[in-house]
Amino acid sequence: MKSLPRSSVQSRAGQTPQGSAAPITGQQSTRLVMRVLLATASLLPVALLAGGGCDSPTQFDDFCGWIRDEENCYREFFIDVETKCGATPTTQAGQFLTRDKLDLCVLTGGGQVLFDPPIDLASPPPDNLAPIKVKMINADATKCGEIEFRAKYDFSITIEGDPIPPGTDLADLGDEFIVGGTFNIAGGKDTDTLSVTCPTQGITASSFNFNRLQLADCPGVQAIAPQAELQFNSGGVETAGVVRLFIYYPPIEGELEDASPVPINYYECIIPAAPPFCENGIQDGAETDVDCGGSFCAKRCEDSQACIGNDDCLSKVCSLQEGLKKCAGP
Repeated sequence: MKSLPRSSVQSRAGQTPQGSAAPITGQQSTRLVMRVLLATASLLPVALLAGGGCDSPTQFDDFCGWIRDEENCYREFFIDVETKCGATPTTQAGQFLTRDKLDLCVLTGGGQVLFDPPIDLASPPPDNLAPIKVKMINADATKCGEIEFRAKYDFSITIEGDPIPPGTDLADLGDEFIVGGTFNIAGGKDTDTLSVTCPTQGITASSFNFNRLQLADCPGVQAIAPQAELQFNSGGVETAGVVRLFIYYPPIEGELEDASPVPINYYECIIPAAPPFCENGIQDGAETDVDCGGSFCAKRCEDSQACIGNDDCLSKVCSLQEGLKKCAGP
């Protein structure tokens, strides 16, 4: 079931969306079935040259016209799934179990976010080469959805739909029924060519080929174009970090021109702070052995641990043992 009534999802923070558009009615399911035909019929292809010369034309669809179309599949996808697997204006807060392996984030309100592969603090975002892939798991261990983040205009999201009773037509389903599916926008990480694939919604999927540079021609709807944002802070010694993901959607109601996007947060996972020096289980800094000795650590080293001088040792005796300086008993 949907997590919020339609009226609670607003196009601007703290404001009710402006405009004269009517609320979503029982016709929504029919619109879901017909969305591909409506969206395709409303688009006028724009022929643009891709920098290879006049002999190599690339046919692009009208990106601005598609965004302005109230029936575009990205907006229809959001009308269908709303905040399922995510939250607004709050966040899907959780925490990784350990800093050493950032693969499992346990959500405070129940559920899990599984990172595969785990986030590598040696090569964290935005320096990571591989996409950030997650599976979102409900509190009852069922799958809620998946997200793959590659770049701002390069991501995919899958939301699991409700089971469709055998022999039931989509047009007969109520507004609260979630069809689900996968929306994918690809190419934005490496090129200006964006390939968009819409959710199938039980019928043949539709796809579009856009030029991202066309967004400069329609500043009034740039903000509601399909886009995602990954925020990352690795934290440090005694400082927690965080990784969070937002996907921005067009408002469900109101005018689209100059509208503010609806940000849906799908995870906000706290990264545990690194333990302080002298407590981190490794020899670093001025330590003469693991978490002991030196001028910084209060703890003195036990017998047989490495030392430089007598002050490094609990016994106050640092002597040569088989050619190496080690703490020794009195």
